[in-house]
Amino acid sequence: MRTVKSLCLAALWAAIGWSAGAGAAPEFQGLRVEPPKAIRGGALLDAQNRPVTFPLNTGKWQLAVFGYTHCPDVCPMTLHKAALLLEQLGADAARLQPVFISIDSGRDNPAAMQAFTGQFDARIVGLTGDPEALQAVANEFGVLTRRFQGKTALAYTLEHSSFLYLLDPAGRARLMYPATADIPAMANDLRRLWREAGMAKQ
Repeated sequence: MRTVKSLCLAALWAAIGWSAGAGAAPEFQGLRVEPPKAIRGGALLDAQNRPVTFPLNTGKWQLAVFGYTHCPDVCPMTLHKAALLLEQLGADAARLQPVFISIDSGRDNPAAMQAFTGQFDARIVGLTGDPEALQAVANEFGVLTRRFQGKTALAYTLEHSSFLYLLDPAGRARLMYPATADIPAMANDLRRLWREAGMAKQ
């Protein structure tokens, strides 16, 4: 599967109505959203087939990733990165909730999502749902997808944009990362944001 090579980050930013803080960009690994963008989200299903509302109401910061369980390369790489970030944060990882949101409602049932995310870290939450609900959430983040049909109805691949989105506990987008983002730098971003929010450990 290929990522969307023609995707221009600046164009995406403008298309979804987000703006970047000019003064903050050099100080963060991610592109900072200024002002923070409130995510409306929607009703999805967790790995136990229970209805949940995304963004999750957990009181934690959330790292949202979009993809699908049949993804051969980008999604495993991105979830591996999320697991490494939790490891890098150490005890502070309790403040961060990685969330993997499906773009493939046809194949990604709750059991498939649980099996897939569990390969990387049990703390990663997998969410799926009906096509309309998933598309509505993906649209909030400007996620781009394209389907390539195989020889059978279920033999298809999905080309998709692959970014990591950092949300604060209020469900507002604060930073946006490419899949190539550096793990220690992401951890530093989080700790700085927590300091700014008065949440740093004493």
